[in-house]
Amino acid sequence: MMAFGTVQILPAQTATNRLISQAEDCDAKACDAVEADCGCEKGDCCCFAWGTDWSINVGAGIRTSYNAHDSGNPGNGAAIQDFNLNNARIYLNGQGHDRIGFEFNTDINNAQGFMDNHNGSPFGTTELGEMRVLDAILKFDLGCNAHIWFGRFLPPSDRSNLSGPFYLNAWNFPFVQLGYNNIFQGRDDGVALWGERGGGRFKWSVGLFDGENLGGRDVAGQPGVDNLEVAARVTLNLLDPEPGYYNSSTYYGEKDILAIGLAVQHRSAALATSDSTNWNVDVLFEKALGNCGVLTLEGAYYEYNDNFGSGPSGPVLNPVTGGTRQGDSHFLLASYLLPREVCLAGYPGKWQVMARYQEYNHDAGVPVAEQWDLQLNYIMFGHDARLSAVWSELDTTSGSAGSLSNTFTLGAQVQF
Repeated sequence: MMAFGTVQILPAQTATNRLISQAEDCDAKACDAVEADCGCEKGDCCCFAWGTDWSINVGAGIRTSYNAHDSGNPGNGAAIQDFNLNNARIYLNGQGHDRIGFEFNTDINNAQGFMDNHNGSPFGTTELGEMRVLDAILKFDLGCNAHIWFGRFLPPSDRSNLSGPFYLNAWNFPFVQLGYNNIFQGRDDGVALWGERGGGRFKWSVGLFDGENLGGRDVAGQPGVDNLEVAARVTLNLLDPEPGYYNSSTYYGEKDILAIGLAVQHRSAALATSDSTNWNVDVLFEKALGNCGVLTLEGAYYEYNDNFGSGPSGPVLNPVTGGTRQGDSHFLLASYLLPREVCLAGYPGKWQVMARYQEYNHDAGVPVAEQWDLQLNYIMFGHDARLSAVWSELDTTSGSAGSLSNTFTLGAQVQF
């Protein structure tokens, strides 16, 4: 899901980087037979050479924006204006063997305005611009289109989370998604087994993670157990496949997509008095039209159930609206990529228009939160270079007087 430059790093002594164990006595025919039974391509699964084709891929991504918020300065009734560094990521991805790899990515501590776990756990520091670990993954290919990952990464969850801010269609991450547990930027520590069939027409993933980080037994007011969270997702692609663990929320016409995803996360005794179960269903339809324009329709529904449980500071809250996490939410999005390529200040690209509606129905606190986003994008090189202008209107008290807040954003995104 990231654009990388490639640096080949060759071992100094190939012979010394080879695992000798079982190599001299392996039965290649037996290995081939096992792999053939799985429907996989035959390979040398016993004679395991390490480091003959090392590689490290290096990349980076930056998102930055100007924001004008009409109720951001309530003391004197004036708007507040800010230039924000939304994301500043460094990507590292490498292989020591064609079946063993790693991924290591970083981001700034206050990426998109969130420093720590949005449910209040004290992770990291309060230094706004400090770089911190985003992903740290050990990847093992098990053969037969199955993989196992260990470390810190995105758990099986919804399409928006598995797209991340760089591969969303919208500039702003949907706040209706923020009921899922995370340490930072949707990530959690754990292990996941995942696979795919038909080159990505059907994908599945299941894993164990730390989960609700307020639920640790060392936190006052929490239960005396520290259960792991179970997370799972399945995705069915009825048109073009989407290979790999990650996905995008638009492919700008490179694929025709009709994808249906279902995800669930559950942790017993997550809070002081209750279990926690969160699930969602999401749908993406994208079609390149005959005039070379691209129509995209996306929707997702979420259900968050804490069984009215509380942590040490009370119920878990949604960080944007102030209402309880417990409740249901959804969003609907439509966009159209215009077919004609133009040249803006010497940069070729296409215009895209987008509208999104979000609604969060809280079981307590703010009863209903709604937001409209209207967006104009200039797509230069897909997700690697684009400009966005966004108007957003957030209503956090169901239309009562003084509840509306408007934000205008100009954003730029580049990665390589």
